[in-house]
Amino acid sequence: MTIATIVCPTHGESGFVYVCKHLADSPEQKWHCGYPTIDWPWRDAWCSACNVVFEREGGWNDKNYGEVEIDALCGHCYEDGIAQSVACMDDVKQTEWAEYRKTLHNAPWANRGAMNDVFGLRNCPVWDCYQKSAQLVFTHDDHLQVVADVEFVGTLSTTSRTWTWSWADFDLLEPVRSRISAVRDFGERCGYPQLTVPKWKADWEDAWDMTLVAVDVLGGMGAFSVKTDRGVHHMVVMSVKHRE
Repeated sequence: MTIATIVCPTHGESGFVYVCKHLADSPEQKWHCGYPTIDWPWRDAWCSACNVVFEREGGWNDKNYGEVEIDALCGHCYEDGIAQSVACMDDVKQTEWAEYRKTLHNAPWANRGAMNDVFGLRNCPVWDCYQKSAQLVFTHDDHLQVVADVEFVGTLSTTSRTWTWSWADFDLLEPVRSRISAVRDFGERCGYPQLTVPKWKADWEDAWDMTLVAVDVLGGMGAFSVKTDRGVHHMVVMSVKHRE
């Protein structure tokens, strides 16, 4: 099967996706589009003004054909553009979002290393992650000590300095990201784009705050993170069992 591509002046040959001209020219606004899937990592997108045209006719069809000017973006330009939409909140929403994040820092499980102290993980220097069972297993002197049921939240890349939500990371197996869409749904209801945009520029504090949001929404016991060659994986600990 031949996959259609375009030649981007910045990124070279790439797959592409259609967006309205408004988004192509000014990406720092809400993007109306579907969520990525393993087969469709980039989805056609349009702005709120064009969404009025879309909803008026119940979709894109002959009745609104030609009313919206479209452009083709390569996949890399698309990701760069939609990432900028995390800043599209107005002042009121920005304040609300900042206050919500601030309240999470007062939770007893919010301190970095809290899970280590509470569950004695410092005494278990060896750990393994089993994605098929969504478990972290900690051992000490070859003896099984702690089994944690986890949900992957996202990954902070230490090279690109980007945050990628686990619901958009198809390198992860389904069992470790089966519940995280609830956080995305919460973001949709509340109008928090940092919870709904698949990938965006972020730092260590952003990544930790996204994990705290996930603990809050999913009702987890706490947050945990591990370093790998891909970056730092952040996860919610849903339950813990101790073994002798």
